[in-house]
Amino acid sequence: MQFTVKCKNVDVPEKLRAHAEHKLAKVQRFDDRILAMDVEFSEERNPRVSEAHTVVVTVTTKSRLVRAHASAVDPAAAVDQVIDRLERQIKKLKGRQVDRTQHAEGVKAMASPVQPPEPVETGAQPFARYKRIEMKPMTPEEAIEEMELLGHDFFLFSNAETQRANVVYRRRNGGYGLIEPEV
Repeated sequence: MQFTVKCKNVDVPEKLRAHAEHKLAKVQRFDDRILAMDVEFSEERNPRVSEAHTVVVTVTTKSRLVRAHASAVDPAAAVDQVIDRLERQIKKLKGRQVDRTQHAEGVKAMASPVQPPEPVETGAQPFARYKRIEMKPMTPEEAIEEMELLGHDFFLFSNAETQRANVVYRRRNGGYGLIEPEV
């Protein structure tokens, strides 16, 4: 397992780094397919913010990405909080996993690789970043769960029922929306 520590506006002492690594090693027992863990420590230097120390942990597995963050007065307390949240998310994920390997193989054969558009040579890049994702067939409910695990406001997925690309998104009123394309 690869373990990476990043720092923003703060120097992380070796003792705190060792504490985080020790705690995150315990998360490995919940899912043996964890490939990498990225920990980001940051400190808000605003006197009005009481919980100034923030820790964000991103766990990369073979098939999923799980992210958790926590803020506290003390960085060690933030590490403990984020570990609790991460354990809950991984347990929840393991409890809901469904084996869809036979269905996924059929969809992979149908899907063609998506190439990013060529940037226009006007001096400035049209996009700051390109991202490639593997679209696995899933139900809208599973897509909402994946979106919540990532902490995003929307999620693009391949609908297992219609075999088309769909988007689920979080609405301002707290509900969810589904975008299905018409042909």
